[in-house]
Amino acid sequence: MMHWMLLIVAVVIAVYGAKLLVDGSVAISHRLNIPPFIIGAVVIGFGSSMPEFAVNIQAGLQGDTDLALGNILGSNLFNIGVTLAIVALIHPLAVARDTVVKDLPMHFIAALMVGVCGNQLYLDHIQYHELMLSHGIIFLCFFSIYLYYTLLEVFADAPHKTPLQRSHHRSVYQQTELSLPKSILYIVPGLIGLVLGGELIVTQAKFIAVDMGLSDRVVGLLIVGPGTSVPEFIACMLALYRRNTAMVMGNILGSNLFNIFFILGVTAIITPVPLDLSLNIAVLLNIVVALFLSLAVWLSPSRRLGRGVAFILLSVYGGYLYSVL
Repeated sequence: MMHWMLLIVAVVIAVYGAKLLVDGSVAISHRLNIPPFIIGAVVIGFGSSMPEFAVNIQAGLQGDTDLALGNILGSNLFNIGVTLAIVALIHPLAVARDTVVKDLPMHFIAALMVGVCGNQLYLDHIQYHELMLSHGIIFLCFFSIYLYYTLLEVFADAPHKTPLQRSHHRSVYQQTELSLPKSILYIVPGLIGLVLGGELIVTQAKFIAVDMGLSDRVVGLLIVGPGTSVPEFIACMLALYRRNTAMVMGNILGSNLFNIFFILGVTAIITPVPLDLSLNIAVLLNIVVALFLSLAVWLSPSRRLGRGVAFILLSVYGGYLYSVL
């Protein structure tokens, strides 16, 4: 029980540390006259994925690759199968045309790339299967392309990004009153909270795995991944409460793409990330869910994510939990 309590405390520390880091970074960026659309798209847009980043850096440095990959796969599945599904179940989501044409295919490509790059054993008949340094570089190149494309959209006031970026811009302007010393006082504890929270999450997850007889893979998929997805879940629930559901899809897809292209890319550069059979099942499920989400929206005459699709996503996630346990 103590390890569970410490894990919860660690997640809270990492999430709050991410918030302090984002708030301080926004204030510093504003003082440096960085355009608000860049601050909103980069600092705030990807800030909710910082807990996953902290966990993966710690896991990568310690060689806990199963936990690192499980964290990313578990986080992405939770974002789609729980967070997005719950929002769509309560209030059907309208999906803009540009999201259908660009964001959803990019999301599917990201999930597919993990499966293709990590399965040399089956595809190339090489006697191992892992994400390596070269794959990490490729992922970061795709992240650069995605970031460039995102900034172009925001700069051009793309209709499907407007609600999300307005929300981000409000956060930018809310932080403009912070003085330089106060901004630094936000950033330093934020970084410390992320580092300590990430290290504590990895440590307690390993203890829980030993106590319960579970592998690092299962702990990453079912505990750490969903736990580090708390910021996305909270942001989407607040958007639902405020009837601003147009920003939900952008939050979820942006977070998942950041998790794969940037966080997993950096992790693969730090240390090779092997894929065993059990992790490959989660990789395959991520591909299937991403493809199903895209097809569900593409084939919908109204371009809406309805309650039927939401129920299927929740059911798939429930079945996935049952199969992993």
